[in-house]
Amino acid sequence: MPKSEKAIGALVKQVRKSSGLSQMQLAEKVGISYQQVQKYEKGVNKLTLSRLK
Repeated sequence: MPKSEKAIGALVKQVRKSSGLSQMQLAEKVGISYQQVQKYEKGVNKLTLSRLK
């Protein structure tokens, strides 16, 4: 994945942690699996703009 995917993932992780949420809690709030949150945070999967919203 491009560096930008990793940077976006790192930002998601930072915001999640500063909000006091676990990956599981974030996943439940946005309606995805916690495994998908992990992949987004690691930059393995591309996080689309619509998903970010």
